[in-house]
Amino acid sequence: MSKILVISAHPDDMEIGMGGTVVKKIMQGAQITSVILTDGRRSSNPFQWPEERMASIRKQEAMNAALILGVKEVIFFDLPKLTDNLHYNLAKERLGTLIKQLQPDEVYFPHEYLDRHPTHQLAGKITRECLENSLSLAAMWAYEVWGLFPTWDRTEYIDDQVGKKIQAIEAHKSQVASIPYGEAVIGLNRWRAVFENPQQATTKGIFAEVFLLMSPTF
Repeated sequence: MSKILVISAHPDDMEIGMGGTVVKKIMQGAQITSVILTDGRRSSNPFQWPEERMASIRKQEAMNAALILGVKEVIFFDLPKLTDNLHYNLAKERLGTLIKQLQPDEVYFPHEYLDRHPTHQLAGKITRECLENSLSLAAMWAYEVWGLFPTWDRTEYIDDQVGKKIQAIEAHKSQVASIPYGEAVIGLNRWRAVFENPQQATTKGIFAEVFLLMSPTF
C-alpha cells in the first residue's frame, strides 16, 4: 500500500488541484493523509462572518469534502497565516515531524513559484524544505491551484472520478458562494484532457489533472 501525503495551504486546495487523482489513488489502494496548513479565516467572506467562525466553518467543509473523496485522515495545523516568521516556522516544524513519522512514498503540494497565491507559494516552499531536511526519498509532485503549468510531467485522467471532485468542491459552500470556481476548475480539467498532447489524433479522456515532478536540491 502506497502512502501519499497531500499538503494544502487552504482547506480547498487539494480538491481544486487534484481531487480526481485523490479518488483515483484511493481506488487503487493508496493511503492518503491530507494536511491543511492554514485555517482559511482570511478567505472570501460574502457573509461577513467573524474570522473565528469562518475558520470553524471551513474546517467542517474540509472534513465534508474529504469524506466525499474518501480521505480518512485530515490533519489541520490551524494556523491563521504563513506570512510571518512565527507561523512559517511552526508549520515547518510540524510538517517536518509529520513527514519523518509517515515516511510517505509520494508528496503533493502547490508549486513554490508557478502558483500565484503568496500563501500557496509559502506552502510549497515549506514542504520542499521539510522534504530536503529529512532527506526524504518520496516522489515530489506539484499540483495546480492558482497558477497554470506551462508544461507538465504527468497527466491523470479523471473521467470516472470527476463527479466526486465536483461534489467535494461544492462542499466548500462558504467559498463557492462568492465565486463559483468549480466551473473554472472543471473547465481546466477538460482543457487539459483535450490539449494534453499536440501530436495526438484523439484524446485519451475527457477530464485530466496534471502534475510537475519536483527535484530536491540536496
